[in-house]
Amino acid sequence: MYSSGIVPSWFYIMVIIVFILFVGVGYWVTRAEKNLQTGGDGKIADKAIFYENRFRISEKPAEIIDVKTNYAGSVQRIFITRLEQIFAFFSPRNHIKLIGKNHDESLVITVKNIKGKEKFLHSSWEVEVREGEIKDSFKINSYSEKRRYIDLSFPFKGGIIEVSSDLKYGVIKFHSGNRESALITFQRKLPPRKVFIDAKEGELPLPMLAVVFEIVKYYD
Repeated sequence: MYSSGIVPSWFYIMVIIVFILFVGVGYWVTRAEKNLQTGGDGKIADKAIFYENRFRISEKPAEIIDVKTNYAGSVQRIFITRLEQIFAFFSPRNHIKLIGKNHDESLVITVKNIKGKEKFLHSSWEVEVREGEIKDSFKINSYSEKRRYIDLSFPFKGGIIEVSSDLKYGVIKFHSGNRESALITFQRKLPPRKVFIDAKEGELPLPMLAVVFEIVKYYD
């Protein structure tokens, strides 16, 4: 019937309708998880729950809620222009810029992917940390060889943090020297993933750990 090779107009309309329904259903199913009830005593704990956004191009802040239901901060992806966001829909690993904040925005972490000729698996990230009037900049480097196992490292407050993750089993470990300084475990592996963040003694702030989780997922 369509031997001429011309795609009928109704086909494009159906694609648009299906896309709108997909977005709508995804929002409806996860709407309650992204509006978590907060309360608590105002003293931020070192353990928290973090729900990622279902869509990687979403600019909606993903909240970090500690185990006492205190609002501990958020992480969001931002775009300079709407065109960047549209382009990222088809290629989500382009134009990656993340901002993590603690509950009162006294700590702000900005992360950008560094474009290079190497494969994305070996790509690195520029980080700027602003805590009050103090600013620090460093780079997160990837030493990964397989997408399932992501290995990163970065300097932080005079030490080196090494990150190792096994995406199949949903575990991200942070080590400072021979000591495990933090742990992230996936409580649900399918997007939108729910993760449990254990900052141990609080050496790494919760927003930093959530930002690293967001970085790791782009390698998947």
